[in-house]
Amino acid sequence: MQKPEQENIGSIYSEDEALVLGPWQRIRQRTLTPIVFVLSRLGISPDMLSFASVGFGIGFCLFAPFQFTVAFWLLIASIICDGLDGVEARLRGTITNRGAFTDMFCDEVVVAFSVAGMAWKGLIHPVLAILFVFVYTAIVTFLLVHRLLHVTSHLIVRPSRMILYFAIALYFFFSINLLNYLLLTYLLALPLLSLSFWRLRKAL
Repeated sequence: MQKPEQENIGSIYSEDEALVLGPWQRIRQRTLTPIVFVLSRLGISPDMLSFASVGFGIGFCLFAPFQFTVAFWLLIASIICDGLDGVEARLRGTITNRGAFTDMFCDEVVVAFSVAGMAWKGLIHPVLAILFVFVYTAIVTFLLVHRLLHVTSHLIVRPSRMILYFAIALYFFFSINLLNYLLLTYLLALPLLSLSFWRLRKAL
């Protein structure tokens, strides 16, 4: 059930996620390197980008019920910052466990506030919002433990936050609300959470 530690790819991916997201990460690295080079020269660190992402994410939550246009572009700014922090860390050669943990935590906060903002606006049922944030956070946390204990994470795939953000964009541009259906689908990840728990429990 146990296997050697995965290659460090700058994020906490499961084995199956790494197969898809690893190549995409390399493409993103090549594409965004000129931008993060300028940011690095300006003294903007990867951690600063991570925390800025959180600030914009909280702003989305606060503005979503009242000024959704402002809120949406704050969310876009948050996503951009999140996409740049890891690229800059790899460019600088400063990828550390501390940085990966910071990035993971900031991603979790933005997801939680994004869902909270849409629930506050009345577009997501509050119970679904709570259950989704629990499942998403638990799976990501368990993936971190898988990595630390060198326990296989095969078949453990977290719900995609980028699809969540796409669904928010779909509502913004076309007033099509699929968020409740999406979160209901994401709750199908509960058996994966149970599988992860069982594997980790056996390894302890």
